[in-house]
Amino acid sequence: MKLILRLPDIFFAILFAVIHPIYKALHMKRAYGRVIWHLEACGFADQGVTAKEVFRSLYWNGIDSYRLLARIPSATARVCYENEDILREALLQGPVVALSIHQGAFENLHRSLCRYSEHVHLITNPFKSNTLTQTLRKIRSDKNLQEYNTDQVATVLRNMFRTKGILAMVVDQARDARGNTVKLFGQNTTLYLRLPQKANQMGAGIVTFRTYCETSKGFCGFKHRKHVVRFEKYYPPKYNKDALITSIAHEIESWITEHPEQWTWNYHRNFLA
Repeated sequence: MKLILRLPDIFFAILFAVIHPIYKALHMKRAYGRVIWHLEACGFADQGVTAKEVFRSLYWNGIDSYRLLARIPSATARVCYENEDILREALLQGPVVALSIHQGAFENLHRSLCRYSEHVHLITNPFKSNTLTQTLRKIRSDKNLQEYNTDQVATVLRNMFRTKGILAMVVDQARDARGNTVKLFGQNTTLYLRLPQKANQMGAGIVTFRTYCETSKGFCGFKHRKHVVRFEKYYPPKYNKDALITSIAHEIESWITEHPEQWTWNYHRNFLA
């Protein structure tokens, strides 16, 4: 896999040019069509954001995500971190839930937290294929990262408080979970904040953070991609429950507004609350 990821960007650019029209034709009534509908409903189509831009960003951010997880030096050199003191100072107070969304090269988010704690706890949904689940866990692995299944919530909470570490979560998508109904861009949707709420009421702080890609002109017309991991806000333990949900929803809406082409608009449960 590392060998494939080390191929030059021109190879992946040609591959995208080939597969994009095929994917579009086969998925107009599924993922591709959903992106078009969501962009229109949320007002981004009027701003010129297209489904092709969304899928191009998903494609390149996905490639860079796995380059980062594979620790390829040319990829890791293009990551910068902002507002790190927000998380460092929060950890001095006790355990922290670090919240983000599926935007940018999001597969790198949880690994990036291992810079700040020796005890990062991550809940993931297993795939139907056990082989695929184990392969991705191996790719994501780090000596400071412990991965759990969705049925191990009690264990995760116990270990987070015992180690005074970090519980890492993305809260805009989930399977077989109860969420919180909020409004994003005037549309009802779901954020999965019940576990962070519970941890917060038990004494954990919450730090919101995100990643996004910035591009500039590069060699032979190819874009140079820099990935920013940015820590945003700290919510102290026992924060007002309703205010917590409202504030995080507003943050997420602002993140998507800044980089609408980099969010996973194709997810099939978006805007179904």
